[in-house]
Amino acid sequence: MLMLKLAFRNLLRNRRRTTLTLLSMLGGYLLVALLNSVEEGSYDQVLNFYTRDVTGHVQITAPGFIERPNLHRTVPADESLLNQLSDQNGVEAVTARLESSALAYGEDKSFPVAVTGIHPEREAQLSLLVDKLTAGNYLTSDLDESGFYSAMIGHAVARQLSLGVGDELVLISQGADGSLANDLYRVVGIVGDADSMEARQVFLPLTAAQELFVLPEQAHRVLILGTDYRRATALSNQLALWAEDTPFAEAEAEVDPWQVVAKDFYDTMEADKEGSVFASYVLIFLVCVGVLNTVLMSVMERTREFGVLKAIGTSPSRLFMLILLETQMLALIACALGFLIALPANYWLTHVGFEMGEAIEVSGILFSHYRGQMSVAVFAFPAVVIFVAAFIVALLPGLRAARLTPIDAMRAH
Repeated sequence: MLMLKLAFRNLLRNRRRTTLTLLSMLGGYLLVALLNSVEEGSYDQVLNFYTRDVTGHVQITAPGFIERPNLHRTVPADESLLNQLSDQNGVEAVTARLESSALAYGEDKSFPVAVTGIHPEREAQLSLLVDKLTAGNYLTSDLDESGFYSAMIGHAVARQLSLGVGDELVLISQGADGSLANDLYRVVGIVGDADSMEARQVFLPLTAAQELFVLPEQAHRVLILGTDYRRATALSNQLALWAEDTPFAEAEAEVDPWQVVAKDFYDTMEADKEGSVFASYVLIFLVCVGVLNTVLMSVMERTREFGVLKAIGTSPSRLFMLILLETQMLALIACALGFLIALPANYWLTHVGFEMGEAIEVSGILFSHYRGQMSVAVFAFPAVVIFVAAFIVALLPGLRAARLTPIDAMRAH
Protein backbone atom coordinates (compact mmCIF):
# COMPACT_ATOMS: atom_id res chain seq x y z
CA MET A 1 0.00 0.00 0.00
CA LEU A 2 2.86 2.39 0.85
CA MET A 3 4.40 1.80 -2.58
CA LEU A 4 1.06 2.64 -4.22
CA LYS A 5 0.80 5.88 -2.26
CA LEU A 6 4.35 6.86 -3.20
CA ALA A 7 3.77 6.05 -6.86
CA PHE A 8 0.52 8.02 -6.93
CA ARG A 9 2.17 10.98 -5.20
CA ASN A 10 5.02 10.98 -7.70
CA LEU A 11 2.58 11.00 -10.60
CA LEU A 12 0.79 14.04 -9.16
CA ARG A 13 4.05 15.86 -8.50
CA ASN A 14 4.36 17.04 -12.11
CA ARG A 15 0.80 17.00 -13.34
CA ARG A 16 1.51 18.54 -16.72
CA ARG A 17 4.07 15.89 -17.63
CA THR A 18 1.86 13.12 -16.24
CA THR A 19 -1.10 14.39 -18.28
CA LEU A 20 0.93 14.53 -21.50
CA THR A 21 2.25 11.00 -20.91
CA LEU A 22 -1.25 9.80 -20.11
CA LEU A 23 -2.64 11.38 -23.29
CA SER A 24 0.12 9.73 -25.31
CA MET A 25 -0.79 6.29 -23.96
CA LEU A 26 -4.50 7.02 -24.29
CA GLY A 27 -4.09 8.04 -27.92
CA GLY A 28 -2.12 4.87 -28.64
CA TYR A 29 -4.81 2.72 -27.05
CA LEU A 30 -7.63 4.41 -28.96
CA LEU A 31 -5.88 4.27 -32.32
CA VAL A 32 -4.88 0.62 -31.99
CA ALA A 33 -8.31 -0.43 -30.63
CA LEU A 34 -10.32 1.33 -33.35
CA LEU A 35 -7.96 0.34 -36.16
CA ASN A 36 -8.03 -3.24 -34.94
CA SER A 37 -11.83 -3.10 -34.79
CA VAL A 38 -12.17 -1.82 -38.37
CA GLU A 39 -9.62 -4.32 -39.68
CA GLU A 40 -11.23 -7.28 -37.93
CA GLY A 41 -14.69 -6.08 -38.93
CA SER A 42 -13.64 -5.74 -42.57
CA TYR A 43 -12.00 -9.19 -42.58
CA ASP A 44 -15.08 -10.64 -40.92
CA GLN A 45 -17.37 -9.16 -43.58
CA VAL A 46 -15.24 -10.37 -46.46
CA LEU A 47 -14.63 -13.86 -45.08
CA ASN A 48 -18.23 -14.34 -44.05
CA PHE A 49 -19.51 -13.49 -47.54
CA TYR A 50 -16.71 -15.32 -49.33
CA THR A 51 -17.09 -18.57 -47.43
CA ARG A 52 -20.86 -18.43 -47.57
CA ASP A 53 -21.04 -17.81 -51.30
CA VAL A 54 -17.94 -19.35 -52.86
CA THR A 55 -16.50 -22.15 -50.75
CA GLY A 56 -18.86 -22.91 -47.90
CA HIS A 57 -17.23 -23.54 -44.54
CA VAL A 58 -16.30 -27.14 -45.38
CA GLN A 59 -16.07 -29.05 -48.67
CA ILE A 60 -16.14 -32.73 -49.50
CA THR A 61 -14.32 -33.51 -52.74
CA ALA A 62 -12.59 -36.36 -54.52
CA PRO A 63 -8.83 -36.74 -53.90
CA GLY A 64 -6.85 -34.16 -55.87
CA PHE A 65 -9.88 -32.28 -57.18
CA ILE A 66 -9.07 -29.03 -55.35
CA GLU A 67 -5.55 -28.94 -56.81
CA ARG A 68 -6.48 -30.23 -60.28
CA PRO A 69 -10.21 -30.24 -61.12
CA ASN A 70 -11.22 -33.07 -63.40
CA LEU A 71 -14.58 -34.17 -64.78
CA HIS A 72 -14.10 -37.72 -63.50
CA ARG A 73 -13.12 -36.78 -59.91
CA THR A 74 -16.54 -36.90 -58.28
CA VAL A 75 -18.16 -37.80 -54.98
CA PRO A 76 -21.63 -39.25 -54.27
CA ALA A 77 -24.36 -36.62 -54.04
CA ASP A 78 -27.66 -38.47 -53.86
CA GLU A 79 -30.46 -36.80 -51.92
CA SER A 80 -30.48 -39.24 -49.00
CA LEU A 81 -26.75 -38.72 -48.36
CA LEU A 82 -27.13 -34.94 -48.45
CA ASN A 83 -30.02 -35.21 -45.99
CA GLN A 84 -27.88 -37.29 -43.61
CA LEU A 85 -25.15 -34.67 -43.86
CA SER A 86 -27.66 -31.90 -43.14
CA ASP A 87 -28.64 -33.63 -39.88
CA GLN A 88 -25.14 -33.49 -38.40
CA ASN A 89 -24.46 -31.21 -35.43
CA GLY A 90 -23.25 -27.75 -36.39
CA VAL A 91 -24.43 -28.05 -40.01
CA GLU A 92 -26.84 -25.34 -41.15
CA ALA A 93 -26.99 -25.96 -44.90
CA VAL A 94 -25.65 -28.43 -47.48
CA THR A 95 -25.53 -28.29 -51.25
CA ALA A 96 -23.76 -30.04 -54.12
CA ARG A 97 -22.16 -28.56 -57.23
CA LEU A 98 -21.05 -30.15 -60.46
CA GLU A 99 -18.51 -28.12 -62.42
CA SER A 100 -17.21 -28.40 -65.97
CA SER A 101 -16.86 -26.41 -69.18
CA ALA A 102 -18.78 -26.30 -72.42
CA LEU A 103 -19.25 -24.39 -75.64
CA ALA A 104 -22.44 -22.36 -75.54
CA TYR A 105 -24.44 -21.44 -78.65
CA GLY A 106 -26.99 -18.71 -79.13
CA GLU A 107 -28.86 -18.12 -82.36
CA ASP A 108 -25.75 -17.53 -84.48
CA LYS A 109 -22.79 -17.21 -82.05
CA SER A 110 -20.75 -19.46 -79.79
CA PHE A 111 -18.92 -18.72 -76.54
CA PRO A 112 -16.85 -20.87 -74.12
CA VAL A 113 -18.48 -21.01 -70.68
CA ALA A 114 -18.05 -22.56 -67.26
CA VAL A 115 -21.02 -24.77 -66.40
CA THR A 116 -22.09 -25.20 -62.78
CA GLY A 117 -24.83 -27.62 -61.82
CA ILE A 118 -26.55 -26.60 -58.60
CA HIS A 119 -29.38 -27.84 -56.44
CA PRO A 120 -31.65 -24.74 -56.67
CA GLU A 121 -33.33 -25.03 -53.27
CA ARG A 122 -30.22 -26.06 -51.35
CA GLU A 123 -28.06 -23.47 -53.11
CA ALA A 124 -30.46 -20.71 -52.08
CA GLN A 125 -30.08 -21.75 -48.43
CA LEU A 126 -26.28 -21.75 -48.56
CA SER A 127 -25.08 -19.13 -51.05
CA LEU A 128 -26.06 -15.65 -52.22
CA LEU A 129 -26.66 -16.61 -55.85
CA VAL A 130 -30.35 -15.76 -55.73
CA ASP A 131 -29.46 -12.20 -54.64
CA LYS A 132 -27.29 -11.69 -57.71
CA LEU A 133 -30.09 -12.00 -60.27
CA THR A 134 -30.26 -8.88 -62.43
CA ALA A 135 -33.03 -10.10 -64.74
CA GLY A 136 -35.55 -12.92 -64.87
CA ASN A 137 -36.18 -15.60 -62.27
CA TYR A 138 -34.25 -18.11 -60.20
CA LEU A 139 -33.67 -21.68 -61.35
CA THR A 140 -36.06 -24.54 -60.76
CA SER A 141 -35.35 -28.25 -61.09
CA ASP A 142 -38.54 -28.89 -63.09
CA LEU A 143 -38.92 -29.09 -66.83
CA ASP A 144 -40.92 -26.28 -68.42
CA GLU A 145 -44.03 -26.78 -70.56
CA SER A 146 -41.85 -27.39 -73.63
CA GLY A 147 -39.80 -30.08 -71.87
CA PHE A 148 -36.66 -27.91 -71.39
CA TYR A 149 -34.58 -27.50 -68.26
CA SER A 150 -34.02 -23.90 -67.22
CA ALA A 151 -30.64 -22.13 -67.15
CA MET A 152 -29.25 -18.94 -65.66
CA ILE A 153 -26.44 -17.22 -67.51
CA GLY A 154 -23.82 -14.65 -66.58
CA HIS A 155 -23.76 -11.14 -67.99
CA ALA A 156 -20.88 -11.82 -70.40
CA VAL A 157 -22.62 -14.94 -71.78
CA ALA A 158 -25.82 -13.00 -72.37
CA ARG A 159 -23.94 -10.19 -74.12
CA GLN A 160 -21.72 -12.38 -76.29
CA LEU A 161 -24.55 -14.65 -77.42
CA SER A 162 -27.20 -11.88 -77.57
CA LEU A 163 -29.44 -13.90 -75.25
CA GLY A 164 -32.19 -12.70 -72.97
CA VAL A 165 -34.77 -14.21 -70.65
CA GLY A 166 -36.88 -16.74 -72.52
CA ASP A 167 -34.31 -17.47 -75.25
CA GLU A 168 -32.87 -20.90 -76.00
CA LEU A 169 -29.31 -21.89 -75.11
CA VAL A 170 -27.40 -24.86 -76.51
CA LEU A 171 -24.49 -26.42 -74.61
CA ILE A 172 -21.99 -28.80 -76.20
CA SER A 173 -19.31 -30.60 -74.18
CA GLN A 174 -17.96 -34.08 -73.43
CA GLY A 175 -19.65 -36.58 -71.15
CA ALA A 176 -17.85 -38.59 -68.51
CA ASP A 177 -18.43 -41.74 -70.61
CA GLY A 178 -16.67 -40.19 -73.61
CA SER A 179 -19.87 -39.34 -75.47
CA LEU A 180 -20.69 -35.96 -77.02
CA ALA A 181 -22.73 -34.06 -74.45
CA ASN A 182 -25.26 -31.60 -75.82
CA ASP A 183 -28.66 -30.28 -74.86
CA LEU A 184 -31.04 -27.36 -75.19
CA TYR A 185 -32.04 -25.12 -72.26
CA ARG A 186 -34.35 -22.17 -71.65
CA VAL A 187 -32.76 -19.02 -70.19
CA VAL A 188 -34.78 -17.94 -67.15
CA GLY A 189 -32.40 -15.48 -65.53
CA ILE A 190 -29.26 -13.36 -65.93
CA VAL A 191 -26.75 -13.18 -63.08
CA GLY A 192 -24.43 -10.35 -62.07
CA ASP A 193 -22.76 -7.78 -64.29
CA ALA A 194 -19.74 -7.57 -66.59
CA ASP A 195 -17.27 -7.51 -63.68
CA SER A 196 -18.81 -10.21 -61.50
CA MET A 197 -17.26 -13.64 -61.03
CA GLU A 198 -20.35 -15.24 -62.59
CA ALA A 199 -20.03 -13.26 -65.86
CA ARG A 200 -18.89 -16.28 -67.94
CA GLN A 201 -20.90 -18.94 -66.14
CA VAL A 202 -23.99 -20.97 -66.95
CA PHE A 203 -25.98 -22.38 -64.04
CA LEU A 204 -28.07 -25.51 -64.55
CA PRO A 205 -30.18 -27.57 -62.16
CA LEU A 206 -27.99 -30.32 -60.71
CA THR A 207 -30.08 -33.07 -62.30
CA ALA A 208 -29.74 -31.40 -65.71
CA ALA A 209 -25.95 -31.09 -65.34
CA GLN A 210 -25.71 -34.72 -64.22
CA GLU A 211 -27.62 -35.78 -67.34
CA LEU A 212 -25.50 -33.56 -69.60
CA PHE A 213 -22.16 -34.85 -68.32
CA VAL A 214 -23.41 -38.41 -67.67
CA LEU A 215 -22.67 -38.31 -63.93
CA PRO A 216 -25.84 -39.61 -62.26
CA GLU A 217 -26.08 -38.76 -58.53
CA GLN A 218 -22.52 -37.42 -58.58
CA ALA A 219 -21.02 -34.01 -57.85
CA HIS A 220 -17.59 -32.44 -57.81
CA ARG A 221 -18.11 -30.55 -54.56
CA VAL A 222 -20.37 -30.99 -51.57
CA LEU A 223 -20.45 -27.70 -49.67
CA ILE A 224 -21.35 -27.46 -45.99
CA LEU A 225 -22.28 -24.25 -44.18
CA GLY A 226 -21.72 -24.29 -40.43
CA THR A 227 -22.58 -21.79 -37.73
CA ASP A 228 -19.36 -19.77 -38.05
CA TYR A 229 -16.52 -19.75 -40.57
CA ARG A 230 -14.05 -19.51 -37.66
CA ARG A 231 -15.11 -23.01 -36.53
CA ALA A 232 -14.59 -24.57 -39.95
CA THR A 233 -11.60 -26.68 -38.92
CA ALA A 234 -13.46 -28.25 -35.99
CA LEU A 235 -16.49 -28.92 -38.18
CA SER A 236 -14.24 -30.44 -40.85
CA ASN A 237 -12.71 -32.84 -38.34
CA GLN A 238 -16.14 -33.81 -37.04
CA LEU A 239 -17.50 -34.49 -40.54
CA ALA A 240 -14.37 -36.43 -41.53
CA LEU A 241 -15.09 -38.90 -38.72
CA TRP A 242 -18.75 -39.11 -39.73
CA ALA A 243 -17.84 -39.70 -43.40
CA GLU A 244 -15.85 -42.83 -42.56
CA ASP A 245 -19.09 -44.84 -42.37
CA THR A 246 -20.72 -43.39 -45.48
CA PRO A 247 -20.37 -43.75 -49.26
CA PHE A 248 -17.90 -40.85 -49.08
CA ALA A 249 -15.39 -43.29 -47.56
CA GLU A 250 -15.75 -45.64 -50.54
CA ALA A 251 -14.97 -42.71 -52.84
CA GLU A 252 -11.96 -41.84 -50.62
CA ALA A 253 -13.39 -38.34 -50.36
CA GLU A 254 -11.46 -35.55 -48.67
CA VAL A 255 -13.12 -33.30 -46.08
CA ASP A 256 -11.43 -29.91 -45.94
CA PRO A 257 -12.16 -26.54 -44.27
CA TRP A 258 -12.33 -23.44 -46.42
CA GLN A 259 -8.75 -22.50 -45.42
CA VAL A 260 -7.53 -25.51 -47.43
CA VAL A 261 -10.03 -25.16 -50.28
CA ALA A 262 -9.14 -21.48 -50.81
CA LYS A 263 -5.52 -21.63 -49.62
CA ASP A 264 -4.23 -18.73 -51.75
CA PHE A 265 -7.08 -16.48 -50.64
CA TYR A 266 -6.56 -17.47 -47.00
CA ASP A 267 -2.80 -16.88 -47.16
CA THR A 268 -3.36 -13.44 -48.70
CA MET A 269 -5.77 -12.46 -45.93
CA GLU A 270 -3.40 -13.72 -43.23
CA ALA A 271 -0.48 -11.78 -44.73
CA ASP A 272 -2.61 -8.65 -44.78
CA LYS A 273 -3.55 -9.23 -41.14
CA GLU A 274 0.09 -9.61 -40.15
CA GLY A 275 0.87 -6.33 -41.87
CA SER A 276 -1.88 -4.62 -39.87
CA VAL A 277 -0.56 -6.07 -36.59
CA PHE A 278 2.94 -4.85 -37.46
CA ALA A 279 1.55 -1.36 -38.07
CA SER A 280 -0.06 -1.46 -34.61
CA TYR A 281 3.29 -2.41 -33.05
CA VAL A 282 4.99 0.49 -34.83
CA LEU A 283 2.35 2.87 -33.49
CA ILE A 284 2.82 1.59 -29.93
CA PHE A 285 6.61 1.83 -30.35
CA LEU A 286 6.32 5.53 -31.22
CA VAL A 287 4.18 6.05 -28.13
CA CYS A 288 6.74 4.19 -26.01
CA VAL A 289 9.58 6.40 -27.18
CA GLY A 290 7.77 9.42 -25.77
CA VAL A 291 6.93 7.61 -22.54
CA LEU A 292 10.55 6.44 -22.12
CA ASN A 293 11.79 10.00 -22.49
CA THR A 294 9.29 11.19 -19.87
CA VAL A 295 10.16 8.46 -17.36
CA LEU A 296 13.90 9.02 -17.81
CA MET A 297 13.50 12.74 -17.20
CA SER A 298 11.45 11.98 -14.08
CA VAL A 299 14.15 9.65 -12.73
CA MET A 300 16.94 12.14 -13.45
CA GLU A 301 15.07 14.96 -11.69
CA ARG A 302 14.58 12.76 -8.63
CA THR A 303 18.17 11.48 -8.45
CA ARG A 304 18.92 13.21 -5.14
CA GLU A 305 15.62 11.97 -3.71
CA PHE A 306 16.56 8.40 -4.64
CA GLY A 307 19.94 8.93 -3.00
CA VAL A 308 18.25 9.96 0.26
CA LEU A 309 15.92 6.95 0.08
CA LYS A 310 18.87 4.59 -0.38
CA ALA A 311 20.78 6.31 2.41
CA ILE A 312 17.97 5.60 4.90
CA GLY A 313 17.87 1.94 3.93
CA THR A 314 15.54 1.65 0.94
CA SER A 315 16.59 -1.41 -1.07
CA PRO A 316 17.41 -1.17 -4.81
CA SER A 317 14.58 -3.59 -5.58
CA ARG A 318 12.01 -1.28 -3.94
CA LEU A 319 13.22 1.69 -5.98
CA PHE A 320 13.06 -0.46 -9.11
CA MET A 321 9.53 -1.57 -8.25
CA LEU A 322 8.50 2.03 -7.57
CA ILE A 323 9.45 3.11 -11.11
CA LEU A 324 7.67 0.08 -12.59
CA LEU A 325 4.59 0.77 -10.50
CA GLU A 326 4.38 4.38 -11.68
CA THR A 327 4.42 3.42 -15.36
CA GLN A 328 1.95 0.58 -14.82
CA MET A 329 -0.42 2.96 -13.03
CA LEU A 330 -0.21 5.32 -15.98
CA ALA A 331 -0.90 2.41 -18.34
CA LEU A 332 -3.87 1.29 -16.22
CA ILE A 333 -5.44 4.77 -16.17
CA ALA A 334 -4.82 5.26 -19.90
CA CYS A 335 -6.37 1.89 -20.81
CA ALA A 336 -9.37 2.45 -18.52
CA LEU A 337 -10.07 5.85 -20.05
CA GLY A 338 -9.37 4.48 -23.52
CA PHE A 339 -11.88 1.67 -23.00
CA LEU A 340 -14.58 4.11 -21.86
CA ILE A 341 -14.04 6.24 -24.96
CA ALA A 342 -13.51 3.37 -27.42
CA LEU A 343 -16.60 1.42 -26.32
CA PRO A 344 -19.26 3.82 -27.71
CA ALA A 345 -17.06 4.68 -30.70
CA ASN A 346 -16.64 1.01 -31.57
CA TYR A 347 -20.36 0.39 -31.06
CA TRP A 348 -21.05 3.05 -33.70
CA LEU A 349 -18.43 1.56 -36.02
CA THR A 350 -19.92 -1.92 -35.63
CA HIS A 351 -23.55 -0.98 -36.23
CA VAL A 352 -23.21 2.04 -38.55
CA GLY A 353 -19.65 2.31 -39.86
CA PHE A 354 -18.45 4.90 -42.32
CA GLU A 355 -18.87 4.94 -46.06
CA MET A 356 -16.03 4.01 -48.40
CA GLY A 357 -14.95 6.42 -51.11
CA GLU A 358 -15.72 3.71 -53.65
CA ALA A 359 -17.61 0.47 -53.08
CA ILE A 360 -15.69 -2.79 -53.62
CA GLU A 361 -17.06 -6.12 -54.79
CA VAL A 362 -16.32 -9.38 -53.02
CA SER A 363 -17.98 -12.55 -54.25
CA GLY A 364 -20.44 -10.49 -56.26
CA ILE A 365 -21.54 -8.50 -53.20
CA LEU A 366 -20.81 -4.78 -52.93
CA PHE A 367 -19.26 -3.46 -49.74
CA SER A 368 -19.90 0.24 -49.28
CA HIS A 369 -19.08 0.71 -45.57
CA TYR A 370 -16.20 -0.01 -43.26
CA ARG A 371 -17.55 -1.59 -40.11
CA GLY A 372 -15.96 -2.51 -36.81
CA GLN A 373 -16.16 -5.61 -34.68
CA MET A 374 -17.33 -5.68 -31.07
CA SER A 375 -15.23 -8.31 -29.31
CA VAL A 376 -13.07 -8.76 -26.22
CA ALA A 377 -9.94 -9.06 -28.38
CA VAL A 378 -10.47 -5.61 -29.89
CA PHE A 379 -10.22 -3.98 -26.47
CA ALA A 380 -7.84 -6.44 -24.80
CA PHE A 381 -5.12 -6.48 -27.47
CA PRO A 382 -4.09 -2.79 -27.20
CA ALA A 383 -4.30 -2.97 -23.39
CA VAL A 384 -1.95 -5.95 -23.23
CA VAL A 385 0.47 -4.33 -25.65
CA ILE A 386 0.49 -1.06 -23.70
CA PHE A 387 1.04 -2.80 -20.34
CA VAL A 388 3.90 -4.85 -21.76
CA ALA A 389 5.37 -1.80 -23.49
CA ALA A 390 5.11 0.25 -20.28
CA PHE A 391 6.92 -2.51 -18.38
CA ILE A 392 9.73 -2.62 -20.95
CA VAL A 393 10.01 1.17 -21.05
CA ALA A 394 10.34 1.32 -17.24
CA LEU A 395 13.17 -1.21 -17.11
CA LEU A 396 16.00 1.16 -18.07
CA PRO A 397 14.99 4.04 -15.76
CA GLY A 398 14.23 1.54 -12.98
CA LEU A 399 17.66 -0.08 -13.27
CA ARG A 400 19.31 3.34 -13.30
CA ALA A 401 17.53 4.31 -10.08
CA ALA A 402 18.33 0.97 -8.44
CA ARG A 403 22.05 1.24 -9.24
CA LEU A 404 22.51 4.74 -7.82
CA THR A 405 24.90 5.09 -4.92
CA PRO A 406 23.82 7.52 -2.17
CA ILE A 407 27.00 9.64 -2.41
CA ASP A 408 26.83 10.09 -6.20
CA ALA A 409 23.10 10.75 -6.03
CA MET A 410 23.46 13.42 -3.35
CA ARG A 411 26.11 15.21 -5.44
CA ALA A 412 23.86 15.29 -8.51
CA HIS A 413 22.49 18.68 -9.58
